[in-house]
Amino acid sequence: MNKATEPYFKMFILSGIALLAMAFSPASMAQITGEWPQEEDSVIIFEPALPLLSSAIAKDYDHAIGLDVLFSGSGWGFGGFYHYKLFEDGTVFGNFGISGRRNTDEFENAWLGPVPVVSNKVNRLFMIPMTLGVAYRLFSGTLQESFRPFISLGVTPTIIIQAPYIQDAIYYEFFNSLGFAQTHFRWGGMFSIGANFGDPTEGSVMGVQMRYYLIPFGGGGLESVRGLPIENFGGVVLSLSIGTSI
Repeated sequence: MNKATEPYFKMFILSGIALLAMAFSPASMAQITGEWPQEEDSVIIFEPALPLLSSAIAKDYDHAIGLDVLFSGSGWGFGGFYHYKLFEDGTVFGNFGISGRRNTDEFENAWLGPVPVVSNKVNRLFMIPMTLGVAYRLFSGTLQESFRPFISLGVTPTIIIQAPYIQDAIYYEFFNSLGFAQTHFRWGGMFSIGANFGDPTEGSVMGVQMRYYLIPFGGGGLESVRGLPIENFGGVVLSLSIGTSI
């Protein structure tokens, strides 16, 4: 090696040593892919404080209780109901109602002394049907829970109250007439179609229903208005139900 090339040779050696030092230093080795896998930092692992999907299943209510508002050709009334779920689409129920009963419009169109009265009216009639039956939900596989149509059928023992209105030219005020009331008991039946609305798992019950009662009285019937006896205390009744699941 001559003196002219000696400086270049020393520079080559020093450069090689520097490259080897860089290649085998810890920092450089850590940057080589696959050579030294980095440890997982558990600090940055995402773990939600609450589950993304709740494992709790909404409670399936088997019982329901509530009130009915009733509308018919005889006026309005009120009642109550209780439902118990037998199986997925089947329910056993009990309900009752209290309403007046007449077979014609009754308006105060005459006077008995100073008292306005309904002409030819002889009795105030009231009925308390109590139904025990079963209901079956329709189209449960195709309709959502928010709309649940059903049909129902039941047996209806009924209390009928006959209170005097005008008898022997004597007018009986409402509360006074109840002291002279007679009570009759008759058997009947009920068929209905209706629908419930809302989500039952949220605890609320709301529905509408059209009921048809068949309650024969027999023996010539009872008169509300003279000459127009009522032989069947049944008929069509519309109901609005509001209640809660328990």
